[in-house]
Formats: sequence, C-alpha cells, structure tokens
Amino acid sequence: MRDDLLDREQAEQLAREICDLDGVAGLYGGQFGEVAMLFPGERVRGLHASTPRDDSEAPHLEVFVIVDGDLQPNLEELASTIRDTAARYTDAPVDVTVSDVE
Repeated sequence: MRDDLLDREQAEQLAREICDLDGVAGLYGGQFGEVAMLFPGERVRGLHASTPRDDSEAPHLEVFVIVDGDLQPNLEELASTIRDTAARYTDAPVDVTVSDVE
C-alpha cells in the first residue's frame, strides 16, 4: 500500500470534499476498515493508494464511495466530479468505485 500520494491533511480534506458532493452519502471503508489510507495515529477511510506491480505501472488513487440513492445521481458524472476534485490534490490517476447505495 502506498500512502505517499497524499499527506494526511490532504487526504482528510479530500475525503471531506468528496462527502460534501451531491449524490455522495459517504466513503466506504470496507467490511473490516481495510479500505483506507493509513497515517501515524490516523486512518482516512474510503481512500486507498495502490501499489504498482512493477516500474512501468504508476501508482493511482482509489476512491470508494457510498452513493445517495434518494438523489439518483448520474454515476458517470459523479465519478468525473470526484476525479476532478481529487485532481486538485494529486496528479495520479484516480479510480472511483461505487461500493454501496444508501
């Protein structure tokens, strides 16, 4: 796992901004809290930095969202908005996964 794409403050701010988007009910931390960026004494759930398989693969940021089903957002547009939000914090590619709907 790579947690060097974002520092703790950036990860926390990005998580807050994503959660504030229309159509997002929250970030998914996994069944056992395994989907998170880990920092000393802190865990930012719903964000995960990938580990490249080899030198040719760049690390990327994974975002796991819980969608607000009552709002029925367009998922492609929501994912694009999340990627644009994350781009203010990292130039790494961003993968968005809809993990649940509330």
